[in-house]
Amino acid sequence: MKYILTLLVTTLTLLANIGHLTALKGDAKVHHIDTSISPAKMGMPIQEGDKIITSVNTRAQIILKDDTVITIGSNSTFTFEKYLFNGGKTSTISMKSERGFFRSVTGKIGKIAPERFTVKTSSATIGIRGTDFSVLQTDKVERYVCYRGEIRVTRGDKSIDIDAGKILEFKNQHHKKMFNESQTPKLYDISDITKFSVPNFTQNPATDGFTTPGTTQPL
Repeated sequence: MKYILTLLVTTLTLLANIGHLTALKGDAKVHHIDTSISPAKMGMPIQEGDKIITSVNTRAQIILKDDTVITIGSNSTFTFEKYLFNGGKTSTISMKSERGFFRSVTGKIGKIAPERFTVKTSSATIGIRGTDFSVLQTDKVERYVCYRGEIRVTRGDKSIDIDAGKILEFKNQHHKKMFNESQTPKLYDISDITKFSVPNFTQNPATDGFTTPGTTQPL
């Protein structure tokens, strides 16, 4: 009986796992849906509802079951709110970025059910079309960068489509006077990325286990 219960618990745990933390540099905590908190460790399973909070000079990479790759930067908060991968069109990913930086490359769900792949930020919702994109959120600014594919950023009742090679920037209302600019979003070419403080992990090759999202090449 004890063996059966142990097997059942193990099976349920495996089914609850939606991916693994495959690379980590620095310090991070994983806040679980049951309110417990675990120090982030290489290879640890990630479950639905887990919230990852990173410290300064930290980055973490998670690969989900459908091969979606999420890279989280320093001083960031990122939650895996809902995840279902069954190989069909009812597969779903819903994630949330409260602050900081993340980069996402969609896996199988992005191909078979792109309309069911969403990421919420503090002020917008992102929809995708087979995509590699990143978001940076600070007190002063929000920047959405599309490297491949296309993303749609929706704020309230307004949506903006961002093609590959473009950057969408919002200046936050609280800092409007500081910037002397309105809330009208601006679109830039990705060739201007060096003008912004947008982390681009592919610029600095490393040997710490990180991979370029969607590939097996070191960052």
